[in-house]
Amino acid sequence: MKKFLAILILIFTLPTPSQADDIRDFQIEGMSIGDSLLDYFSEEEEIKENVGFVYEDKKFTVSYYNKSSEVYDEVAIEYKSKDKTYKIHGVQGVIFFENNIEGCYKKQDEVEKEISSMFTETKKKNWGILTNPGRAEGSTYKVISFNFNNGSRATIECYHYSDVPQDDHLKIATSSKELTKYIDYITAQERKTNN
Repeated sequence: MKKFLAILILIFTLPTPSQADDIRDFQIEGMSIGDSLLDYFSEEEEIKENVGFVYEDKKFTVSYYNKSSEVYDEVAIEYKSKDKTYKIHGVQGVIFFENNIEGCYKKQDEVEKEISSMFTETKKKNWGILTNPGRAEGSTYKVISFNFNNGSRATIECYHYSDVPQDDHLKIATSSKELTKYIDYITAQERKTNN
C-alpha cells in the first residue's frame, strides 16, 4: 500500500516483505516514482504550461505546481524531456518556513523519524549543515538522505538563504535510480567547476 505524507506526521501502512523499502510506495501529493504525470494533469493545459526548469542538457524537465494543498506550498515533478508518457522520475514537496530555519529543522527531524520507521532497509545519512556555494555567504542547507537498495533516493532538506531569509524551506524529495545518478553527476560537475 502506498504511503502518504501528512502535515505533521507520515501516515503509513507497514509494507509486506515483498514490497519492503520500495520508493514507489512513497507518495507526495498522491504521486509516486514510475507513475505517469498524465494521470494527474493534462499535457497542454497543465504540464507544458507549468514547466519551470529544464536541465542544461535538456535530459530532464521540472514542472512546478502551486495548487491548493493541505501539506505543501509547492510541488515539483521531474520527468525526461522527450518522454511522451511523462513517466515520473522525481517528486518534490516544499513547505515554506518564513524566517524560521529552526522550525524547518524541527519538522525535518519529525519527518526523518517517520521515514526511518517506514523504510528500515535503506541507508540513511545525515549530512549535517552545509554551506550553499551557489548563494550569498551564510546560506546553508541541511540534508538527510535515504538511499534505497535499487539506487533510488529520498531526501529531506532544509534550506536557508541569508540574502533572502523569508525563503527558508523544507523540501521532501524522491528520485528514481536514473534521476539520482543524473543529479549526482550534475552535482559532481558543478563542484569541479567551483573548485
